[in-house]
Amino acid sequence: MRVETNTTAISLQMSSTQKPLVFVTGASGLLGYAIVYHLLQAGYPVRGSARGKKVESLKRALSNYPQFEAVEIADIASGDYSEIFKGVGAIIHTAAPVIGRADKETAFRSAIDGSIHVLREAEKAGITKIVTTSSIVSFNLPVGPYAADDWNPITKEQAFESGDPVHVYFAQKKYADLAVIDFLKTRPHLDVTMICPPFVYGPVPPGFQELLQELNSVTLSSNAHVYGLLEGDKGQLPPVPGYVDIRDVVRAHILALNSIPQSAVSDGKLKRLAIVSPIENDWREALKYIAEERPHLKDRLISPKKVPVFEEHRLKGIDFGRLEEVLGLKKDEFKTWKETVLDAVDSFEKIEEGWKSRGLKV
Repeated sequence: MRVETNTTAISLQMSSTQKPLVFVTGASGLLGYAIVYHLLQAGYPVRGSARGKKVESLKRALSNYPQFEAVEIADIASGDYSEIFKGVGAIIHTAAPVIGRADKETAFRSAIDGSIHVLREAEKAGITKIVTTSSIVSFNLPVGPYAADDWNPITKEQAFESGDPVHVYFAQKKYADLAVIDFLKTRPHLDVTMICPPFVYGPVPPGFQELLQELNSVTLSSNAHVYGLLEGDKGQLPPVPGYVDIRDVVRAHILALNSIPQSAVSDGKLKRLAIVSPIENDWREALKYIAEERPHLKDRLISPKKVPVFEEHRLKGIDFGRLEEVLGLKKDEFKTWKETVLDAVDSFEKIEEGWKSRGLKV
């Protein structure tokens, strides 16, 4: 079936008309919310978790979907999930500490213990189909390779000694993935797919504005890089290349719900998948797209002098054949850079217009 949304269509092949209840952790985050939104558009019943006030914001954001339920998980690394996992047929685990938000020890505990706790509680509830969101930084950056058994060489000690929150993030992603793989060694009945994207860019789904206090690097996550194109002298762009459109990485997560079982994977290796757009993300081209296609935004654009120029655009070594084998996601189906940039900018403008209509400052 083809699922139409009022952002952009995501084409999905469903194996059954009776879709299982899917539990999504981190449903208030940029990627988690997009996954929830597109699951609902595809006809799945969804139960999503958030923390504190975000639970009510999540309910408001998706109030038009009676098949959605928001629940609170205060600490992903602890607690009894037996009640909130009742009736659940599959889990998509996206919850993760934001870079630099928590101290390094807390970030590590949340990333590693959180992932294992979700798996352990899923096993207790009899749930065997699980998709986890990691990051390409758990692989050996920047040159790869990005195969199932390739890892970032950074150690926990190196990350902590550096004092750099970004290095801590790299390490916590690596060790969380390693912990999951170690956990699965004695549990062949669990069918886990690990999706590992780089920077995620693209349009913000409708309703997400309910979860935003303002448009900035915290609320927009990596999408703040695209918004930075509209911030003039304040804009900040990443010094490294590589990205994936949010709709492509969402599609990968949803396809993973019906992916081939671990026993059918040709190389026998775990379903740990790096997913990166095969298309270059040229920020100078992005400025050109916006200026030509959205001329009313010209005065807001960042100076070309602040735009990085990459010698190498792509993260090389991505096995697109493996993505197609495991997920059915083909290389020629990824969104173009132009689509990513313009659709993202359009979604930002809609949020700003909504705020202005309510007398709020943008």
